[in-house]
Amino acid sequence: MLHKTAASTWKATLALVFACVLALAGCGASGSTASTADASASTTEQSTAASTADSAASSTSSSTADDSAATAAAADEATAFPSWKADSASLKALVEYVNAVTDESSPDYVAPEDRIATFDMDGTIICEKAPFYVDWCMLNNRVLDNPSYNEPEYKPSPETVKICQGIRDTINAGEKPSEQQEKDKARLIASEFAGLTPAQFREFARNFLESVDAVGFDGMTYGKSFYQPMLEVIRYLQAKDFDVWMVSACEREFVRAAVPLELNIAPDHIIGTDVAYASTKQGDEAFDKYNMGQDETIVLAEPLLQETAKTGKSIAIEREIGKRPILAFGNSSGDYSMLNYAQSNPDHKGMGVLVLCDDLEREYGDAERAKEQTAEAEKEGWVLFHMSDEDWATIYGEGVSKTELPGAATKAEETKAEETKADEESADAADAAEAESDANSAAEQTQSEETELAEAA
Repeated sequence: MLHKTAASTWKATLALVFACVLALAGCGASGSTASTADASASTTEQSTAASTADSAASSTSSSTADDSAATAAAADEATAFPSWKADSASLKALVEYVNAVTDESSPDYVAPEDRIATFDMDGTIICEKAPFYVDWCMLNNRVLDNPSYNEPEYKPSPETVKICQGIRDTINAGEKPSEQQEKDKARLIASEFAGLTPAQFREFARNFLESVDAVGFDGMTYGKSFYQPMLEVIRYLQAKDFDVWMVSACEREFVRAAVPLELNIAPDHIIGTDVAYASTKQGDEAFDKYNMGQDETIVLAEPLLQETAKTGKSIAIEREIGKRPILAFGNSSGDYSMLNYAQSNPDHKGMGVLVLCDDLEREYGDAERAKEQTAEAEKEGWVLFHMSDEDWATIYGEGVSKTELPGAATKAEETKAEETKADEESADAADAAEAESDANSAAEQTQSEETELAEAA
């Protein structure tokens, strides 16, 4: 009804304007001819205006209808979660919470401007074990596989190549990088992209995400390694007028490249660990002592700044959002602070949600870690999202399957060799002990015989 009323008003206004214009234009013409022309033109223009108004109203109505249909589909609990088990208690807890804070008659109602939800990225909405955090894999791709992409003059140093190859060998074997490798990565993720504009960096990142297959899986690029159940949760919350933010320990520019591949989250709603920035001609000049010119732009620089993890996430939320979230989602100890920050919101009912990687068949789950995190969630009162089929009917969708990490076979062979060597050493030790025992027995027997002879004499 509103669209029809607006269209009718528009038609009348346009008709009046055209009539006035035509009347002015016809002042110098003969009365009869001008009158006829004016009448004809007025009729034609009114017809055209009406047609245009109808078209615009129809287009607006169609666009609005499409948007409304998409929003309604995402908000409908009965159809919004096809990747979840229908009987998931965790999903039920989330839906009940959302219904409570969005119902104006509920004592827990929260106005849309305060419905802030924050999400970690790696391990919360995207795979973190293919074979390791995705930004580590992108760094290796830059140095080892694709150094000249969108920057032909870039050539990594032999030392950088050696470091990245060592990191790749470690994570491909399913092992955790050493403390030194973590320090090297933090340094190289800044130095090996320094000089690129943010747009160039995002181009490289998107190319990597969309063209490189995720290690340890069949049928999936890194750009498609998002958890389908979590994408559904984010779209559902957005349809319920939640203000969704990404808060990741990963580099901010990388998150800005990755997240829009699957989600409608703007760059200014993405918080992450920053690298330094500089203008192209700034050199060693301090920021507050140098004014960039119109022929300059901003590029990535060094070093990597303070990581947005643990308490750093809550501090970053306060600094950049200025409001406390009522919902927070994470998967590791690096997110515990953020979950507690939402859970303990003093003004609104809050909820922390921990995504638990407890699937050993479709994902590289860790049973011991899952046990420890379950205990932590119970202590803090967080809701648990199980990746296993307790909650998730699928993780990545159809056509994706877990395979084996490239270094897994080598690692298994090394482990078997170590076990064989240990068994052999154990057997040798047992043989030596037995021989020593026999020798001791023989010596005791000889001593006993000598004693008997001595007593007889």
